Amino acid sequence: MPGPPPTPSRLVELKGNPSKKRLNGTEPEPTKGAPRPPADLKGEALAEWGRIVPELDGLGLLAKVDRAYLVAYCEAWATFNAAREAMAEYGPLVAGRDGGLVKNPAAQVMRDAADLMLKFGSRFGLSPSDRTRLSVPSAAEDGPDAQVLSLLS
Repeated sequence: MPGPPPTPSRLVELKGNPSKKRLNGTEPEPTKGAPRPPADLKGEALAEWGRIVPELDGLGLLAKVDRAYLVAYCEAWATFNAAREAMAEYGPLVAGRDGGLVKNPAAQVMRDAADLMLKFGSRFGLSPSDRTRLSVPSAAEDGPDAQVLSLLS
């Protein structure tokens, strides 16, 4: 089946549905809410979890089954950050085997981690361009009063 994978109905709703594409009414809906971080998530990866998960959960974008994607993103951030620190300490060029200067291997590690961050982060709207494609209801539009008003309209 060529082409991109289908977009989940929840994301289609958040992005808007200008083409009036029929949504899958039987799409499974996993339990909403923030998953817990794994016990072995440490250091900068755990700190990143603490930075992004409350925000994403507040927007209603998380389900308990999103844990693996979140772990992959947070670990990629930790790897990116470690490589960034190595680049800051040693610079873009380091001594090679023969004594000449070569590209710091941390540059490739940084690039690979950045690719993973972009891949997994885009699933949660973590880049500015990803966020432009999402629209989430404000607290006033999503509260109990709004639900009553929507029934009356």
